[in-house]
Amino acid sequence: MLPSRLSDVLFDLMLEGLYFAYWTDEVEAEFLRNWPFVHTDAIQSGAKRLKAFQRATREGHMIFGHNSPAVMQDVPARVHANDRHLVAAALVLIKGLTDEDQPDLHKVLIVFNNTRHLAITDTRQLGIEVVKPGYFLDSLFAADSERAVRALAKSLSDLKKPPYSKREMLAALRLHGAKAMAAGLSNTWT
Repeated sequence: MLPSRLSDVLFDLMLEGLYFAYWTDEVEAEFLRNWPFVHTDAIQSGAKRLKAFQRATREGHMIFGHNSPAVMQDVPARVHANDRHLVAAALVLIKGLTDEDQPDLHKVLIVFNNTRHLAITDTRQLGIEVVKPGYFLDSLFAADSERAVRALAKSLSDLKKPPYSKREMLAALRLHGAKAMAAGLSNTWT
């Protein structure tokens, strides 16, 4: 589960075509279960926000088949029990790449704050990178700063309740470890 402003930025980066976002029904259930604890002033808005995310991905976000015994048996034993579904879902995506014309042009990453739970070394051996949000944001900015700047401008224009300033956005990016993105935006926005 990622903080609201961070997920806003990530979705606007996805809408700019910098990556594709996928998740599981367990992620949706966890999102809805935790929303009231994180946003006590807007308890009812969690379901609305999830629907917006689903629409943004044109309903192509959901990964199926990750709970099958055949997939789950390939999840490294050191992955935390509550997070096994994340690695299993990534394995489903990896297996789907075999149908691609150029599978080497694609990467499967899990963007997650608690990387310890995902046995990074074991998971990497399966072809899955586990990265923290800040690293991921910095990578997207390095890959295409122009589109990243457009995505962040959209995030700022969409954030109205409460409004979010450029300075607050830069502080949030730094807080989440996206120091290179924050520095690049700071140069662009001044």
